[in-house]
Amino acid sequence: MVGRCIIWITITILAIGYAMPLSASVMGEFLSNVASDANRRNCWPEPYIYPDRAAVRQTMAVQVSAGWERQNLLSEFHFLPGENELTEAGRMRVQWIMNEVPELHRQIYVHRANTPQGTILRMQTVQRFVAQSPYTTNVPVLESTRTDDGCPADRIDWLSRKAATSALEPKLMGSSSSGSSGSSGTK
Repeated sequence: MVGRCIIWITITILAIGYAMPLSASVMGEFLSNVASDANRRNCWPEPYIYPDRAAVRQTMAVQVSAGWERQNLLSEFHFLPGENELTEAGRMRVQWIMNEVPELHRQIYVHRANTPQGTILRMQTVQRFVAQSPYTTNVPVLESTRTDDGCPADRIDWLSRKAATSALEPKLMGSSSSGSSGSSGTK
C-alpha cells in the first residue's frame, strides 16, 4: 500500500516536471516541503504539547494571582466610616497577611476609595501600620480595583450570634417501641 503511494507520487512529480518547465530550485523546494510535512505528521502532537501546557499554566497563574489579590484585599469594611483609620478587623487582616500568607503572595491590596486623595490616605494608613509592626519585613501595599463582596465583620459576628441563639436544643432520638417484644397477641 505504501509502496503504491510512493510510486504514484513519483509518477505525478515526474509528470508535472515534464509538463511544466520548472527550475531546479522550485523542484528542490517542493521536495523539501514534502519531507518537512511528512516529518511534522510523524511527530505530531509532540510539538504542540508544550505550548498548550504553557497556555493552561498561564491561565491558572492569572487565576491564582487574582485569588490572592482578593484574599489580601482591604475594602471599605476594613476602614472606619468617614475616616481612613483601620478597624479592628482591618488590623487583624493586615497582621494575618504579614504573618500567615505565604511569602510569595505577601502583598496588601487596598481597594480604591471614592477619591484619589482618599485612596492615598488609606494606603498611607496601611503603610504606617505595617511599619509599626514588630515582626514585619517589607510588605508592599498596592492599590486595587477589585471589589470585595463581603460585609463588615461586626455584621458577620452579629449573624453568627443570632444563629447560635436561635438554634434548636440538640436531642437524641429515643427508641420508639409500641409494645413488648415477643408478644403476638396469642396465648
